[in-house]
Amino acid sequence: MATSDTCPVCGFVWDAITGEDIPTRTAIATNAFVDIINSSGEHVRVRPSSERWSILEYGAHLRDVFLSIRERILKASIENEPVGQPIYRDERVNLGFYKLDKPDEIARELAASSELFVRTFLALPDGYEGRLFSYSPVTPQKVTILWAAAQALHENEHHLDDVRENVRLLNA
Repeated sequence: MATSDTCPVCGFVWDAITGEDIPTRTAIATNAFVDIINSSGEHVRVRPSSERWSILEYGAHLRDVFLSIRERILKASIENEPVGQPIYRDERVNLGFYKLDKPDEIARELAASSELFVRTFLALPDGYEGRLFSYSPVTPQKVTILWAAAQALHENEHHLDDVRENVRLLNA
């Protein structure tokens, strides 16, 4: 994705995000997400349709996104213009890597991975937000560390909307 992109589904604009936005907005979205996981009861594992993941799968995916983007940021901080590792999001779900996850574990791990991601971002040396790297071999565009942090925020807010929609669909 180019840094001027706007998400066609949720309207997220990467260019509108500053480094100051990352900690607060990430915490707000993560806390809301964790609350949904904790309050979904038997619905947490239910896919409302074949095109949607379950609330638990979205939570596990987001946990992995925070960890993956954190690693990309660390690598881009250390190496000059590295290539990030792909996350293989669909493969993780389709191969069943989330089937043993429990709601309380995912809620804790999501909160912890979010906090770890934010701490890493906040610890960046001055000027590092602009360091360039290739996002992944699958998405080889050159992006900045700030763009990657904004991508983590986008994933968080976008999938929060997804799980809110799941709740609506499952309670209809």
